[in-house]
Amino acid sequence: MLNVIIVVVAAIMLLFMFHPRLTQNNSWHATLTPLSSIIGSGFLILAPLLASVVGLYSPVAVVGIVVLAYAIGSVIRFNIIHAEPLLHERNAHPLIYKVDLVANAALSFAYVTAVAFYLSLLSSFLLTYLGYENAHNLERTLTTLIIVFIAATGFLRGLAGLEKLEAYSMSLQLSIVAALLLGVFVYDYNFMQSEQSLSFEIQDRDLIDKVFTLAGILLVVQGFETSRFLGEKYHAEVRVRTMRRAQLISGALFVISVVALMPIVQHLNLEHIQVAEIVAATGLVATALPLMLIVAAIMSQFSAAVADTVGAGSLASESSHGKLKTNMGYLVVSIFAIMLVWTADLLEIMSFASRAFALYYLLQCFVGIMANRHHYKNKVRLLHNVHFATVAGILVFVVIFAMPAE
Repeated sequence: MLNVIIVVVAAIMLLFMFHPRLTQNNSWHATLTPLSSIIGSGFLILAPLLASVVGLYSPVAVVGIVVLAYAIGSVIRFNIIHAEPLLHERNAHPLIYKVDLVANAALSFAYVTAVAFYLSLLSSFLLTYLGYENAHNLERTLTTLIIVFIAATGFLRGLAGLEKLEAYSMSLQLSIVAALLLGVFVYDYNFMQSEQSLSFEIQDRDLIDKVFTLAGILLVVQGFETSRFLGEKYHAEVRVRTMRRAQLISGALFVISVVALMPIVQHLNLEHIQVAEIVAATGLVATALPLMLIVAAIMSQFSAAVADTVGAGSLASESSHGKLKTNMGYLVVSIFAIMLVWTADLLEIMSFASRAFALYYLLQCFVGIMANRHHYKNKVRLLHNVHFATVAGILVFVVIFAMPAE
């Protein structure tokens, strides 16, 4: 019976997601890019990752991570409103322009690596379920074909075309997530009625090691900064509003999922976390869920890659001062991503890419402090600077010491 209910809930949610009021809503489209990037990289893996580090304290840890991510997002939102106008006058504000340029260079590397990494995971995951294990050349070929498809869509149909890809993949993913959470709530209720207790077999770590690892897990929930590079289509107020909405939606999903999944996560091998094992474990809830989550896992990686392609292409265009059109930017990003797929150890360089994301956020704090000087005085300026400096201090720690969890 639960299987039927789960499938029906997913179908109803999918119909809602494809309602014309939503699909034709520009504000929702502007929300989808950051939402795809945030959720795509971390939804399934976050609960086991936290449990492997802090066990029963995972709910506390995820709340802290979500709050810190929101604080970093507020820096980006401040810069969208206050720093962007100054960046258009680079001769008048050379220092802020140079700091932003270095930040964008770090982010460009991170985006290209992330696109290659997410789609390689997608290909590996799909081929494994089709019975092709350790087929590295086939995996690279499939990844290349997906990148070419995304690049062609972006080149021929621009941002609107890529937003449609995000809409389709995210609609399917969110529908399955809604069904998953419903099923997990039923499982949790039965778990509590049975008066069982949670128990996690986790590696014994000292406090500083746990802090380093949690700092790395922070980077799993990144992606909100993509709103910063949608200025070609959306004005600043829309990007600020929709970025905030994306962070609130994703933050709520992360907190709810980590809490709800704890009774299931305790059945996993937390020393060697595998997405396939996480998917299989949901069979404890309902037999329909593993197959549905295979689709959700594939869509999550695809939507995250599309979102980062959007961000990277727009960033390339902005950095060239419009000399490189955004459509061409998508192609350039895709070419570099394909080169990485065929030549690099993506797991190894993704650790550097994670730090590059953190470095971008850190430099944006400095951009915010400089922009703050031009817009505010006295107490308001001081409050902003305290906020930026606090976030910057945390990000210095993340850049230097974090153990990337990607």
